[in-house]
Amino acid sequence: MKLRGKLPPNLLKGEILEKLPTQGKGVILGPALGEDAAIIDVGNGTIAIHSDPVTGGGELAGWLSVYVASNDIATRGVKPDWLLTVFLFRENISKEEIREIVNQVGEAAKQIDAVVVGGHTEVTPSLPFNIVVTTALGLSKGKILNTRDAKEGDKLIVTKAVGLEGTAILATELEDELKKKGVAKSTLVNSQGFIREISIVKEALISKDIANSMHDPTEGGLIGGVQEMALASGHGFRIYEDRVPIRKETLEICRALGIDPLKLISSGSLLISVRNERATELVNLLKSKGVNASIIGELTPEAEGMKLVRKDGSEDDLSMPVVDELWRVLD
Repeated sequence: MKLRGKLPPNLLKGEILEKLPTQGKGVILGPALGEDAAIIDVGNGTIAIHSDPVTGGGELAGWLSVYVASNDIATRGVKPDWLLTVFLFRENISKEEIREIVNQVGEAAKQIDAVVVGGHTEVTPSLPFNIVVTTALGLSKGKILNTRDAKEGDKLIVTKAVGLEGTAILATELEDELKKKGVAKSTLVNSQGFIREISIVKEALISKDIANSMHDPTEGGLIGGVQEMALASGHGFRIYEDRVPIRKETLEICRALGIDPLKLISSGSLLISVRNERATELVNLLKSKGVNASIIGELTPEAEGMKLVRKDGSEDDLSMPVVDELWRVLD
């Protein structure tokens, strides 16, 4: 099997996590399947910390680096305050391209009210594309959420719409190809603008006191994200295709490229598990704050498996690892 993107869960656990020292002084939560950020006890509070590389972001790498790392802090119920960014620039890069990527990081940091406190810059020999790696940190003295805390019977909520990140990347990187396939210029312009919606910090901080668990569905899209939450918490799930919010621009671009929007990288949509009796309350709260939210399914006993109920009533088994559609298209 050709590996691309995130490692499959069995390989990650057996060949990576089991080989590393992951517990020590102050470690409340270390690396684990489905967990978005580490939690460290620092005496007068807890720090949530996470690093993420952007390798498939193309022209949007600066924006995405800040948003993706910060989103993982926000899923803990913690505001990201500090960023360290490593810029690995491709060979023969121009000063103008460097300036654009750095400006993106700066603008994204301002949007989420965080500051860049360190990092590294270099032009890397033999690197064919830019890689931007950001570490985000936040300090909390309150409630901390873990992905594993999702409960059987919880309703699953997603905010905004799925596939926002992937749609923005594809509309930017494959603009000429999509035009040739008949995708309208207005669709491409709207899709490129989705990059401004990738942060989920706002909805995470609104939801933290009601949610049992929150997760950032990145590679593998919605399906990959729900799989990770289920694996982390030891449950199955059932989600309903006709309840998943997908924007018309995402549907049009996915149709043109022959890909599944449910498997398209989905930063910008927060996945939330919440007690059944509070699900509608949380949806209404989010909408009152200007954040669209939809109940798409529920967590089930592990023995019932991982299921997607299609619009025609048929069920798909979703137990196999997901390779993000972005890699297939940009490969």
